[in-house]
Order: sequence, then structure tokens, then C-alpha cells
Amino acid sequence: MEKPQKIMTTSSESWGLYFRLLRYAKPYWRIFAIAVICMVFTAATEPVFPAIMKYLLDSGFKTAEPYMIWAIPGGVVLLFTVRGFLSFCTNYLMARISMQLGNDLQRELFAKLLTLPTSIFQDQPASKIISRIVVDVGNANQAATNVLIILVRESLTALALFVYLIYLDWALTLMILVIAPLLALVIKVFSYRMRQSSRMTLKGIQKLAHTVEEAVNAHKVVKIFNAQDQLKTRFQSDLNQLRMAATREAVPSSAITPITHLVASTAVAGIIFLALSQVTGQAGASAGGFVSFITAMLMMIGPIKQLTTVNMVMQRSLSACESFFELIDYESETDIGFIEISNVSGDIRFEDVSFTYPHSSRQALSNVSFSMKAGSTVALVGASGGGKSTISSLLPRFYNPSFGQILIDGVDISNVKLFSLRQSISLVTQDIVLFNDSVHANISFGSNIHSSREEVILAAKAAYAWDFICQLPNGLDTLIGEDGAKLSGGQRQRIAIARAILKNAPILILDEATSALDTESERQVQLALATLMKGRTTLVIAHRLSTIEYADHILVLDQGRIVERGTHHELLANGGYYTNLIKMQASGLG
Repeated sequence: MEKPQKIMTTSSESWGLYFRLLRYAKPYWRIFAIAVICMVFTAATEPVFPAIMKYLLDSGFKTAEPYMIWAIPGGVVLLFTVRGFLSFCTNYLMARISMQLGNDLQRELFAKLLTLPTSIFQDQPASKIISRIVVDVGNANQAATNVLIILVRESLTALALFVYLIYLDWALTLMILVIAPLLALVIKVFSYRMRQSSRMTLKGIQKLAHTVEEAVNAHKVVKIFNAQDQLKTRFQSDLNQLRMAATREAVPSSAITPITHLVASTAVAGIIFLALSQVTGQAGASAGGFVSFITAMLMMIGPIKQLTTVNMVMQRSLSACESFFELIDYESETDIGFIEISNVSGDIRFEDVSFTYPHSSRQALSNVSFSMKAGSTVALVGASGGGKSTISSLLPRFYNPSFGQILIDGVDISNVKLFSLRQSISLVTQDIVLFNDSVHANISFGSNIHSSREEVILAAKAAYAWDFICQLPNGLDTLIGEDGAKLSGGQRQRIAIARAILKNAPILILDEATSALDTESERQVQLALATLMKGRTTLVIAHRLSTIEYADHILVLDQGRIVERGTHHELLANGGYYTNLIKMQASGLG
């Protein structure tokens, strides 16, 4: 089997990562263009206020034109009204882009999630994947929207004020450029540390989410073993690690603002000194010009501050982007099949199949060969780790054999399209998977979604589930809770069996799950299973050997090899491994 590989080669390049993220915003360029126009006009109005101050001071707050008495105050109100409207439009349009972009990112990540190979889900806890969809996408979205607003709006504002300052006094204005290299150095020094700290913070959030997920899923085990204090200690430890990571992240992000202010104030002080010394005289030619120059220069500190602090948001967002794109760049489940199979009879052959799980040095299966005739039932038995579940995972190609081939009706399944292959297989596992939806939705799940209500009812009756469904508050429309929490174990089993009956696939993989049921539930489930297995090629993973005496063929596995095969009576007559398993279960040891 091929291991998932990261195909992205530029994840360490910040700008490459950022521009890759921005490609997701391309469909919304028209909205962004309107927002940029609003930002341009907002920036263009920035120098108006210091210009008004220059006029008032130069005129000594006197005017020969009576209309200026109300025109100037009215103009100030109009100025800030226009600026407020433009700011509202900018923020609203960018919020629209943010929401749509966030939905696009989450939709793509979830779609990718559904195509990932089984090994990914075994290597990574569900909480880490959930964190990527919920937390990382949100942080990545910050880079594509909030960061863009700050970069564009504050850059334009600083540029407009800078042009106005040149107009007032170009010589003094050039002095401002002295602070640019110094600010760039400050940003560079702090960027790396913020990026590293952001990664640690995101990992801390994922670890904390994993602890919460385990506590929720294992709440019964936690209570019965009185492990509340142990879980509290573990949660506190995760919280401390997250707090330390967040604290390390806060140091550079908190320091960059006062350092920026210090650098800017030093530049302002120097310019005031030069102006008062009359080294240059354009801005200092009048009190209004000098005050207007200082006002505009002080107004530039705000945009410069925003442009420096945006680096903190950018680094956290890029750390989230790394995590987001890491999952996006995993290779999807390999499907090199080119054949579509239909009217499958269910004849199955394993020919010298060997398999080794990723990151394992021991073979799970070694040269396994057997055949199943269409409509027959073959049971797999043996100790834990013998290879039973591996065989059931290879048949629907959750994994691909390391060596050998598996054939259905004489066709190598590696040449069959995954959708077509899996359409021919039904699966009822020991750990029943139900969804937080109605009974009807759970039975008609997946490829059965377009089944009629009558077909769903017939499937429920065939699975001996209709009687208890009728007793539910809303019948088929009753919500069954997360993982079918509102149903008993036997009821959940029969819902899963009804789902498989409705699919009507010719091949059935059955992970027997009646051992934990009471006698009455087990009887009803066995009746439902008998209905389900009728006329289907059935591969049974047997845990309770007393339930597979009916099997047409029994394969006994040990350490990935078939050590015995035959019918129940033939194997008992041999007095070998199978007989010992029967005796161990009878004595309560197996």
C-alpha cells in the first residue's frame, strides 16, 4: 500500500503559502475590488483633516467669508460621515468574503477528508482533524481577509499622508524614511519567534481538544474506574502547555507595538527639532503649516502600528495554513481502477495475498489463498491479531495487498473502480455506526438515499426492526441521537442490518456482534442476519464460534497464515487448532 505523502513543496515559504491561500479568494475579486475602491477613497480623505487645521491656524481662526463659519464645521462632520460610510462598506464587504472563503476552505477540507486513505484516520486522532477544519481554517481565513484589510487600507492611508507631507515639506518628510529600515529589522527579528510560537499554540489547542474528545467518548469508563482526578490532571497539564505556548507567543506580539512607538516617537522628536531649528523652512514657514505637518505625521503612526502588528496575525494564520494545507496535500485514496462491475455473482478468490501495515515490520497476512463460491458463507476464526480483520479490510480495498491479488468474478479488484467495487459490498461491523439523524435517514444512508419510504419499511421488517420502530415517538422519523444513543444495542444492530438489506449488495462482510446482547435481542439479530445473508456471498469474522457452525467453510488463522480449513465437523474431527479454540471458549478462557 502507498503511504500518504505530502506533495506540497513550498509550505516553508511564507509568501508562497500566503499567495496559495489567496487563490481561494479569486472567485470574489469583484467584491474585493469594490472594497479596495472604498479603502482608496478612505485613504484619500485622510489628509483633509490636517489640511483643515492648517487653514484654521494660518487664518488665526478668522475668515472673511461668512459661509465658512458653518462650512468648515459642516465639512468636518461630512468628512467623518463619508469616512464612516466607506469604512462600513469596506468591513461589510470583507466580512462577506471572509464568510464565503471560510465556507469554501472548510468544504474543500471536508471533501478531502472523505477521500483520504484509511491509514490517515488510524494515524491521527479525530480531534486533530476536527481542529484543522474548525480552528485552523478560521485562523487561515484571518490571513486572507483581516490581514488584507490592514495591508491595503493602512498602506494606502500611510501613502496618502506621506504624499501630503511631501507637499508640505519634502526635506522634513525624507527624514521619516529613516525609520523604515529600523521598523523592517524589528519586524524581521520578531517574525520567526511569533511563527514558532503560533505553531506550538495550535498544537496545544489540538492536544487539548483530543483530551476532551477522549473524556466525552469514554465517559462511562472514566466513571466506572473513578478516573476523574486522572483526567483532570491530564487536562490541567494540557492547559498549562497551551498557556505557556500562548505566553511565548504574547511576548513578541506585545513587544512590537511599544518598540514601534519608540522608533516613531524618536523620528517625530527629530523632525520637531529640525523644524524648530529651521533647518528646513517649508512646513515651518507658518504655524498652520508646522501643526499640519506634525498632525499628519502623528496620524501616520496609527497605520504604521497596524502594519507592524499585522505580522502577529499573519504568523498565526500562516501556521494554521501549514496545518490546513498539510491535510489538503495528502494523497487521496488511490483508485487506479478502470473497470465497472455489475451483476456481480459474488465469486471471490484470494491468491497468495500478503500484507504489511504502514509503519509495521511484521506481516499481517502471509501468502493467504482461499476461494468463496457465490452465495456461500466463509467464516474467519482465530486469536486476536491473526489477520481476520485485515482480510475484511482488503476486500473493499480499504488497504491494497502488498503482494498477490484478490478477484471477484475473476476480475482483479485492483482494476475495478472503487465506487463500483464498494457498491457490490455491504458491511455490518461489530461497532455499529449510526448517525445523529432519523431512523429513516440511517437506513437509507449513502447509495440508498433515493429509496422510497415503502422500500425502507420493507428493509426494516426484513431486519426484524419494524416492531420497535413503530413504538418510537415518531416512527421512522424519530431522531436516534449521536451514534444511536437512544436505541438499545440490539436495536442499533437491526438498524444497521436493515441498511445492508436495503443496499442489496451481493457480497456481505459481517463482523459478528451478538456476544454483547441479551438472549432476546440476540435471537432477533440472528434472525435478521439470516435474512441478510440469504443468497449473498458472506465473509464472517467470528468471535463466538458457536455462531458459525452453519458456515460452508471455516478458515482458521494464526499469525497471518491459514493453519486450518474445512467445515465445522471436519475441523472438530481433526482435533487441531480449531478444536482447541472451541474448548477454550467452552471453558471461558477464549
